[in-house]
Amino acid sequence: MSFKFIVYSTPTCPYCDMAKNLITEQDMSYVEASLDTPETIEEFKKTTGHKTVPQIYLATEEQEYIGGYDDLEKFILEMIDWRRQQVIMGNPAGGYVPQGTVTIREHGNNTISVKEENRVGGYNINISDSGEMKDITPLKE
Repeated sequence: MSFKFIVYSTPTCPYCDMAKNLITEQDMSYVEASLDTPETIEEFKKTTGHKTVPQIYLATEEQEYIGGYDDLEKFILEMIDWRRQQVIMGNPAGGYVPQGTVTIREHGNNTISVKEENRVGGYNINISDSGEMKDITPLKE
């Protein structure tokens, strides 16, 4: 499932750039509505009531409101989780079945990347609340 977004932004907004990068990193697309003059900013505030950017909407007939950068991040992670659950439950979304391990990483610059990697199967992972490190070396069969 792929989404297309509308991103309302200003030319000097770092969170706007981060939102656009996050969208493209996830192989999704967006249309940018640049608020680059005082008149367009004022019109945007009057029309939507929003005073900050980015403001992100789904590019659908209803133009469902997502929110700012943090809301976009949450939305994308929820969609990834939903896809994962569909695969686990045997009902892959849109016929998508991962061929490897899906890895989600949060980077120090407040970005998140998701990639699919081919990994060796058969790991035995034990999780405990004791805080001790457990050996997760694959078992040799």
